[in-house]
Amino acid sequence: MNFVVEMASKCSGRTGTLAGVQKLAHVEIQTPGFVYHTKGGSIPHLSKEVENYLNVEPKFLQYSLTNTEHMEEAVAASGAGIANFTAQKQSVALLVLQDPAELCLPNFHEKDLVPIYSRSGRKNYTSEKYFKLVETFKPNIYVPLFDGDTTNESSKKRVQKSFDRTETFVEQCLELHRKSDTLTQSTLLGPIIGGFNTNIREKSVKFLKKFDADFGGYLIAGLHSNGGSATELDKESLLDIVSQVCKELPNQKPRFLFGAYTPKMVLELVVRGIDVFDTSYPYLKTKQNRALTFSFSVDEPSVENMETELDVKDTRWADDFTGFSSSCSCLACTKHTRAYSHHLYNTREMLGPILLMIHNLHHYNKFFQAIRKHVSNDTISTLIEHLEKQKDVPQVVEEQHKISMQDINAESPLIAETAQKRVKV
Repeated sequence: MNFVVEMASKCSGRTGTLAGVQKLAHVEIQTPGFVYHTKGGSIPHLSKEVENYLNVEPKFLQYSLTNTEHMEEAVAASGAGIANFTAQKQSVALLVLQDPAELCLPNFHEKDLVPIYSRSGRKNYTSEKYFKLVETFKPNIYVPLFDGDTTNESSKKRVQKSFDRTETFVEQCLELHRKSDTLTQSTLLGPIIGGFNTNIREKSVKFLKKFDADFGGYLIAGLHSNGGSATELDKESLLDIVSQVCKELPNQKPRFLFGAYTPKMVLELVVRGIDVFDTSYPYLKTKQNRALTFSFSVDEPSVENMETELDVKDTRWADDFTGFSSSCSCLACTKHTRAYSHHLYNTREMLGPILLMIHNLHHYNKFFQAIRKHVSNDTISTLIEHLEKQKDVPQVVEEQHKISMQDINAESPLIAETAQKRVKV
């Protein structure tokens, strides 16, 4: 993986180009940019054929262990790696541990294990077991095993344990990676953990910088429980942590930060130095039956009453025969209407989320194009002010990340029994 910083600004972040690896060295994305969040290698709601309607080819795809581990045996039998197995061989495969769009169950850690909850239940991964899966999947980019199960509510003891375990896991995975003949062309991302503890974050960066030559970039993790929890973080605390970490990282390496951050938060994170995000936010909005309609054209007048989202469930749209956004050129907005999308929701038609996903990804892509333009012109503060003027629609609050033992008992006696045998630290 090759990353080139093209321009850096004191107040607006930086722009660059991130290129692929191996036979996909010609595949690149402009930064600030994003990788496409997938479910088992497919963009949610979109088939390979429907992806053509996005008007831009997905170049970097994000695979997560939580929704691909069940494919290990089948991918091993194919012998071609997970990108070929999922018919995505023209895209760069990036493997992470957790799905950033799915709220995590509370994990109960052991010294040498990282627990992963997938469709087949809880599975414990050692460095050796995880690396065996990585060699089977043959991703172009991947993250070593690490303990990133921390949030802004984690205790100091929990965060310290997270750091201690991550040190061990990373060292073990690096040793296995260096010995591997299968992954000689694969790139590692260094996982920076530490919750909201600035001292632990600093220690994590110092530890990873000892192996800087082994990493193609860095992933800032352990800030939230994924899913909608990323939208509920305290702005100042999050930005303080990200600012501190980015200042300590090498300038020539890309910084990744995954999660469903709001567009306003994305802009603030870009200013702090983040290069690559993912598309879990437009996916979550699609799940909530909402179309992204926020304006990123600073020349557009009178945005004070403009809503940032459109809820297709709202009966206001039953007789509205315009597209989601008048300025949008996606398939959903040029060929279909709000009234039709409202009808599709009421009749539970499969086409409903397909059109929403097409529009939301198209809108998100145009948003990042605008971000790169403003970073280049050092005017991103103008774009931030423009978004601040717009009217936020009340958010759909997800409570799953606040799971109690009572909830676990009701949901799965087996998980509860396992949990009671472990002490969460």
